[in-house]
Amino acid sequence: MLRKRWWLIKRVLVYFPLFSVLLTFILLSRHWHVLMWLVNFPEPTTFSPRVIKYDFSSFGSPIKAGFSKQDITPPRFSWVAGYYPPHPAFSIKDRLWVKSLALQDKNGNIVVIVSCDLIGLFPDEINKISDEVRLVHRDKIFISTTHTHSGPDTLGLWGIPMTSGKNKRYMKLVRAAIAKSIDESVASLQRSTIRFGQGEFRGYAHGREENPADAEVFVIQVLVSSMPVTLVNYACHPDVVQGLQISKDFPNFLEQRLARFIGGEVIFIPGAIGGVQPPENLEGETYFVKKLGEDLADAIVRIMKSPIIPSFTDIKLKKIKIEAPFENKQELYFAVKTKMVPNFLSKNGLVSAEVGKIQIGPAEILTVPGELFPKIWWQVKPKIHGNPKMIFGLTNGEFGYILLPEDVKSGKHKYHASMSVGPKFGEEIRGAMQGLAAPKMD
Repeated sequence: MLRKRWWLIKRVLVYFPLFSVLLTFILLSRHWHVLMWLVNFPEPTTFSPRVIKYDFSSFGSPIKAGFSKQDITPPRFSWVAGYYPPHPAFSIKDRLWVKSLALQDKNGNIVVIVSCDLIGLFPDEINKISDEVRLVHRDKIFISTTHTHSGPDTLGLWGIPMTSGKNKRYMKLVRAAIAKSIDESVASLQRSTIRFGQGEFRGYAHGREENPADAEVFVIQVLVSSMPVTLVNYACHPDVVQGLQISKDFPNFLEQRLARFIGGEVIFIPGAIGGVQPPENLEGETYFVKKLGEDLADAIVRIMKSPIIPSFTDIKLKKIKIEAPFENKQELYFAVKTKMVPNFLSKNGLVSAEVGKIQIGPAEILTVPGELFPKIWWQVKPKIHGNPKMIFGLTNGEFGYILLPEDVKSGKHKYHASMSVGPKFGEEIRGAMQGLAAPKMD
């Protein structure tokens, strides 16, 4: 009897602290009721499961295209990115992927657009990935992340306090998978067609003071070997779930909905998402993650009923480097000093970053290495000559929030300022974007 009681006492001593930690997290979590393993989201049912078959000859304008994807789902109990207190994922809700779309014009010019279901990648990871790519030069590659807050910690900010949450073995696998996806997309280039779309999608994302969110959604749709690949560019933080599972957040439901209606593959790339979140007070918010994703998919279907068919598909690329001092002496600075994240200062003590421009026919896309505050985008967007005018955030780097000096000085964005390089960095990014937007590339 004593032996049995001692066995019970040991079990209580072991498991009670674990359950206490779990209960504390649930109570502290803003959306504690959105615990994904308790919520069985119903499958999309509005559209017929019959996939639309596109007519290859009338889909769009000719271009060469190749597509590839690789699974980058992390192991169970990986540290989840984006939420405090830090915690591991107890199971996998959605598989995570890297998807690469390679495009080549009649003159042989190539661009590879990559999207990863990750919170972000620092430039050192981008450089390591580029070193592994064999079939295309790094100047032709644009690697973005969806910024899901229910993915693994690939930045190193959400581990056990004072330590990195990055899994070195997992990061090695991620780099290899991304490089393989890029090479496979280039190797599979074939005769295809392309078209674009743009429209509004209001009421699902709110910006901060003097930084209203861009409600436009942009689409690049390519028919690769009779399979539509739909790239969706929209500004909203994928941080609705806030549960204990690995998840793509609302892009998962966006992909499911579009795949059921038009088939093929879906790529999601965020826009100017600095401070742009889903609404705080939501009716039935437990299911808002599903509603956001599916309603966005429905908007894409409506938009592509009147697509923009380009008269030419020439590809032109440009990347420029900017440098700025590391002015932030708060959270991000602390993370660098404690080696939770890599030191991204160059030899001259400045932060180097890359801003890019992709031109595909009439469409123009600017790329920025972080979470751009919308104010900067609103100042630059009118100067862009192309149609549609897109902004790819978190591309070829993630330096946190990119905001202007007046937004830092206002004191109304303290957290965002603490997770930024500094106001000078925002000014340099804006200047580079304006320089890329104004002139037409020859």
